[in-house]
Amino acid sequence: MPYNYHLQFDEKWSVHENVHSNSLHVLAQDYLEIKDFPFVLVYQNNQDRNVTLATNQPLDEQNNGRKWLFSVEDVISFTWENGSHEIFYFFHESATNEIFKFWLYHIVLPIKLSIEQVYKFLHAGAVEVKGHPILFMAPSFGGKSTLTDYFIQMGHPLITDDKMATFEKNGIFYSVPSHPYHRPYRQVEVLGYECENSATEIKPIHAIYMLEKGGPEDECTIRPLKGIEKFSRLHEGGEMNFSFFTKDYVQYLSRLANNVNVFSIKVPHDLARLHEVYGTIVEHCESIKSE
Repeated sequence: MPYNYHLQFDEKWSVHENVHSNSLHVLAQDYLEIKDFPFVLVYQNNQDRNVTLATNQPLDEQNNGRKWLFSVEDVISFTWENGSHEIFYFFHESATNEIFKFWLYHIVLPIKLSIEQVYKFLHAGAVEVKGHPILFMAPSFGGKSTLTDYFIQMGHPLITDDKMATFEKNGIFYSVPSHPYHRPYRQVEVLGYECENSATEIKPIHAIYMLEKGGPEDECTIRPLKGIEKFSRLHEGGEMNFSFFTKDYVQYLSRLANNVNVFSIKVPHDLARLHEVYGTIVEHCESIKSE
């Protein structure tokens, strides 16, 4: 269940079927008129493709019927309506089933769930240590995928490969398992390998580790982050922070900073010392479990 949603592909619901709130139907459509989405909010390069996020209404209009388009030029397009339990897709000339699954799991589901304020996302890898979720955050190519992969190889359940879905309830911040696909190497449009040992339960975030690159001979050290540095580092690691809800997202990060353990860890720039980084984090994580 990616992001705690049950996905059903290409079979329409019966009009009499009771639709569960955590179900999504992913349905092929025969035709898509992109001009029906004239309000472009994002146009950028992603995975060496030109991608567009657009809507059918100006953002200053509040309408429950708002529709969205996420289009990957010459490859695939997805559409959905706010609050709907359906996502439609249309294959363009360069689409394949593998590419379809990559864009759906890694990009489109996080976008839809962000826009509809279901979750707030962080740019992080995450695993469980003795049942406790811990997050690794770093800039792109900062080592979080490598470290996440090492923890997986050591038998720890994968929570997320790259986009960490979170939410707050009664002052507690939770991590939501994403999907079982892990990409330790960031080839474009690659779904990743299916991790057999994947987390399935929503649990409170235990700790967040901000990775700092050290020199090959540097000591692996951990220090707590506090105050503005703590908030700033979380803000730098924001994900799916669209301009139309930035204020709400920043307020969320501020509450997260006030309620979750965040640490900086210096990671020696030497793959042969990953076992040392691993051991340091596991020992530290276990030491804070009663906090």
